Amino acid sequence: MSVSSCPKSNEVMQAVRSDNWPESLQAHVKTCECCRETSQVASYLTEMAASQESLSGELPDPELIWLKAKISRRSQLPARALLPLKAGGLFGAAGLGLLFAAIPESVWHRIQAWRPEGIELAQLQELLAAAPAASWWVPLAAVLLFLLVFTTGEA
Repeated sequence: MSVSSCPKSNEVMQAVRSDNWPESLQAHVKTCECCRETSQVASYLTEMAASQESLSGELPDPELIWLKAKISRRSQLPARALLPLKAGGLFGAAGLGLLFAAIPESVWHRIQAWRPEGIELAQLQELLAAAPAASWWVPLAAVLLFLLVFTTGEA
């Protein structure tokens, strides 16, 4: 695209608008790069304007647009209001997970402190390892944590 302009570029734009091309102007457009570009751009813009005019359609009522925006904003308010509750639920779930993780260790230390004198430590460990709760408390805590985290979003 050239920066310089031609004195006949206004005549070229008039010819494009009126679709009336004198022979002298047609010959000039063939030789002048600036006028050729002006003709191409003006033709394109004229065609585009004609196609836009052929599109029928009115703009919607501004009050309708405003009402839709208000309804959209109101529908987003409950989701924003629930954010603190969701965050609290996540922190609660994390705290519950930490609590469940600390229970076996706490119980084990209490059992060791309470241990009857006739039972050896190795026998006590075997008894606790054979207990059903010793093997499934971690998956149960994981399932509870999962349910707590993913059901807070449904509230």
